[in-house]
Amino acid sequence: MRDYTADSQGQIGIPQEQAITLMLSKYENVTVLLNGFDYSLFFTGTPSQRVSIILAAMDHVLGLEDGQQQFIKAVNELAKAFALCSYSDEAIAIRDEVGLFQAIRAAFVKHTTTGGKSPEDVDTAIRQIVSNAVVSNEVVDIFAAAGVENPDISILSDEFLADVRQLPQRHLALELLRKLINDEI
Repeated sequence: MRDYTADSQGQIGIPQEQAITLMLSKYENVTVLLNGFDYSLFFTGTPSQRVSIILAAMDHVLGLEDGQQQFIKAVNELAKAFALCSYSDEAIAIRDEVGLFQAIRAAFVKHTTTGGKSPEDVDTAIRQIVSNAVVSNEVVDIFAAAGVENPDISILSDEFLADVRQLPQRHLALELLRKLINDEI
């Protein structure tokens, strides 16, 4: 007799074996993105080491082409597949890793530029403001034209940027700078 998953109303869904196969496939997709990154200390280390692992994992993923978006999508898919068979032996075996992957995804969502306006939206808005300013015979403050207070970008001094270049997690620092600038603009 086949074991089937059931939803909250008791409706029969996909066979349990199929759900497990799907979950393991989604798990493999996430681990491929973390290939070459050792996150084992997350499970045995101190709380500060665990936080360091999350930051280092974020930096690793940001070093990949379109890594952040791929990682967030892959972890979301894994979480959905995991929910279908979370009580299976296979799911229990990867439960802690799935928790780590979700913590990394949550850190991306919280601390980087995944939300808000896309770079293309910002570029389009700036181009529209600038094109209107070019027609004018006077200097136009684009922030005032957009109804925004002038941002404080003094944090972007040469000394500060030199310090950022020396950080071990440069990719993460770059994403945090983008978030800072986007929040200001």
